[in-house]
This record gives sequence, structure tokens and C-alpha cells, in this order.
Amino acid sequence: MVNNKRLIYIPVIFLFVLIIWIIYSINQPPNWSGRSDNGEWESDFTSINFSNPKGYWSGKLYSKHDEDVDIQKASLIKNSTVIHEWDGNETIRKNEHFEFLTTTQTLNNKKDSYVVNVSWKDTNGTHEDTITLNPKQRFLVIPNF
Repeated sequence: MVNNKRLIYIPVIFLFVLIIWIIYSINQPPNWSGRSDNGEWESDFTSINFSNPKGYWSGKLYSKHDEDVDIQKASLIKNSTVIHEWDGNETIRKNEHFEFLTTTQTLNNKKDSYVVNVSWKDTNGTHEDTITLNPKQRFLVIPNF
């Protein structure tokens, strides 16, 4: 009889912990990702280094071009205000990522509008693309202890 009660408590406790974990995760800042209108660029802004209490965040760009391209400028824009800008000349290959931002600032308000502008150069000249970032809810976030 006592063993039967223990067998019932284990799944109930597991389910309770899982529900608390999901509620905790839903209340964390979302990851943001998006793709340019022409599909040549993708970007994401995600949490990295889970063991750090500051919660570092990383902004990355991904090229979908068949040839190498040179990124010349990348800007992260929040509600029409530039909050980060990178200038340089970085060559990137297809499906490689380029980390243009590492920060402790989080993009936690889902009602804000976030856009990444990319200026890049290839054999045909200089181009510019815009990537609108959309929030992606996280359901099982590892807590920082």
C-alpha cells in the first residue's frame, strides 16, 4: 500500500516540476529571429552562456548567397532607433554565421519592433537588406543559478 502511494507521488511531482519549469521559461525574454524579404539573409538574437548570471546575448547574421559576400555594416534597430551598429569588412560564406553583436542587453518586450539592416558587397556591387525580427517563445529554459 505504501509503495503504491510512492508510485503515484513520483509522476505528480515530476508533472508539477515540469509545469513550474514551463511557466518560468515562458516568462523569460524570447529569442528573436527573422529573414530578409528576398531570403538571402537570416538573423537571430539569442541567449548564450547559460551559466553566466548576466545572460549574454548574441546577434548573428547568416548568408544564403551562393558566393562569398563582404558584410560592411550591420545595424540593430529598436522602434526606429539604432541601438547597435557594427562597421567593418567581414567575408562570409554561404550558411556561415557572423556574430555582429554580443551584449547583456535583452530584447524582452514582444511589443517592440526589432529590425537588422545589413549592408554588403559582392561582385555585382554594394547592396542593403532589411531583416525584421520576430519573437520566438522559449518553453524549456535552463535557469541561471
